[in-house]
Amino acid sequence: MKLRLSWLILIATLAASGTAQGGGSFERIIGVGANGASAVVKLDATGPRSDTALRGDTVPAPRAGYVRVYPFIGDLPAIPGRLYPGANVLCLYWHEPVSNCVRLSAAGARLVAPLASLPLRRDAPTVPVQVKYRSHVLRYADGNVFAAIELALERTSYAVRSIPPDAIALAVTWRGPTATTRPLTIRLTPKGVYARGRLRPLPRGVWCYLAINLPTRLTPASLIEATASQRCG
Repeated sequence: MKLRLSWLILIATLAASGTAQGGGSFERIIGVGANGASAVVKLDATGPRSDTALRGDTVPAPRAGYVRVYPFIGDLPAIPGRLYPGANVLCLYWHEPVSNCVRLSAAGARLVAPLASLPLRRDAPTVPVQVKYRSHVLRYADGNVFAAIELALERTSYAVRSIPPDAIALAVTWRGPTATTRPLTIRLTPKGVYARGRLRPLPRGVWCYLAINLPTRLTPASLIEATASQRCG
């Protein structure tokens, strides 16, 4: 099944409880703390180690240090947010300012404990607010793709000698405390985000999702062939 726009619509309906409505259950959560430190929690489809453990009573967002969290459904990040370990509060929301917060139960706190041990962040996250392809604004990128690019730029990168094959050049506008240090041009590849001679890994599904949904008139034949060879359809 193609990763069409319906994915974005379904995933955008995520409740503050952290349970995916229609798009499926969270399969894992990547947490990123200060200085790029990260950890991953794998979730079960059902039971005490599933995203049902992330429900709780609605509370205001704490004024405290946090860990940035990126839940995943398959190869796509779902709704990102913040985990406040000191208060056992999880907030899942698409855009700043922070909102949709719940206080985790003891079971929920145990589930995300590996993320809670990361060094805490204090400043707001630096996030993409616009992505363009050949001067065309990709409005469907506002959601899953924004979250994926943000995550990639937060994590450890490694040097590569050349741009990976099947790269899609994107112009990115950033907002946040470190926006001036973020690359304005990136290349999204099946292996991740390439910028400034370094590659930041991402699941192949992010590239597939963006490539398949590009406007037909802007999609070169070579890219169509590449999505077929990468088995995106």
